[in-house]
Amino acid sequence: MKTKAILTVHIILFLLGNTVLAQTIPTPPKPPTTHTTSSSSTIYSSTSSDNRGGSISIAISNTNDNYKFKAKFPAERYAEIVSVLKNELESKKMTKSGSTYSWVSNTDGNQVYNVNLNSKKLSMFLDKSIASDALINKFEALGKTLKTVISGNDETKREAEELQREADRLLRDAERMKREAARIQREAERIEQANLQSYKEDALRIAEEAKRLAEKAAIISVEASHKGAINAPLKMLLRSNKTYLNNTLKKTINYTWPSAQNELITALLKNNLIQTKNDIVFNTDPTGVYINGTKLTNTQIKQYKNILKKYNITPDNTFSFYKTNNNIVIINDNAKLTSFLKNLKEKGYIHSLKDKLLLEINGSSILKNGKTISEKDLAVLNNLLLKNNIIPAPGKIIEITSSNAYKLGYTLNNNSHLGTWVMP
Repeated sequence: MKTKAILTVHIILFLLGNTVLAQTIPTPPKPPTTHTTSSSSTIYSSTSSDNRGGSISIAISNTNDNYKFKAKFPAERYAEIVSVLKNELESKKMTKSGSTYSWVSNTDGNQVYNVNLNSKKLSMFLDKSIASDALINKFEALGKTLKTVISGNDETKREAEELQREADRLLRDAERMKREAARIQREAERIEQANLQSYKEDALRIAEEAKRLAEKAAIISVEASHKGAINAPLKMLLRSNKTYLNNTLKKTINYTWPSAQNELITALLKNNLIQTKNDIVFNTDPTGVYINGTKLTNTQIKQYKNILKKYNITPDNTFSFYKTNNNIVIINDNAKLTSFLKNLKEKGYIHSLKDKLLLEINGSSILKNGKTISEKDLAVLNNLLLKNNIIPAPGKIIEITSSNAYKLGYTLNNNSHLGTWVMP
């Protein structure tokens, strides 16, 4: 292959056929690095009780001029809130008196922000007129994290599910419009030449609208995933027999994930980031790592990377992990697919990068072009996969297609794939 286009796709590619995939799938945009100064105002207020009978109230005001966050919470939330604030705010800005913490930042005699916390109350104020764009974004993200910590995951999960339903609806509309654009294009081929241009313009206009809806759906889907939602294709995979992982499997020389998963889940339960091992949404993207709607601190991320490192899953291996009961899906975010295939060639498992190849991974073994490989070969392939940031998981495939494209991930049907493509 002279040139290649690499796509790592986190929402289903069911809008498009294989032949146009690289040209038409929208990539979810990166988070903005600047803060809008357009006129806007957001007010949020909520009062409720947690499952232990404690009273919770949260009020958020976000205008062009300032950002305010006020909350009352049960005492058992206090330690986690302290941990979040210590990780996100500068230690040199902090003072402590008894159980009360304060973070204050001033510039040129003006107060930029003021954060006060005691065992039952939290207040935050940020003056946007003098704060930097980065600090504004930081406080808005911090407010979302604290809202989740204080209110618990139930409200966040409801919001996530609503967002994901909206994203799924937009994708359905985009798919419908794509079909309509294709129909108009076919009609144009049957009509007189004089009217051909107007048909083409209609088809182009509808196709552009389909693309816009798909891009909007991608943005909403990313936001929903941060809150712990799972999109329709992932739900489908998590109900499939092919993603079932027998939880009695123990670590062997040839397959490391089951034990890594068990230790990771034990740590997540201990840290109260999940309440059950049967429902996990572990997202990684350029904005951070999120588990069931909670954004991890750098300290937490380091802890979990250290656990995974014990199983040869290196710190630079970023992935998203989903689990429902005993079904799991692992999406590799920075897989070195071409490098892995080159390693296969060097080891003599394929003759060239144009060989027909289909590796099918299940819970404890791998099939190569329909035949189970030996225990010895399985150990070699497992090491090569991990070396190239690919975590073996049931239901995952690696393929060199007839058109010499490379695929890694999960195939749902003939025209949809979740994972990475390397196009010729």
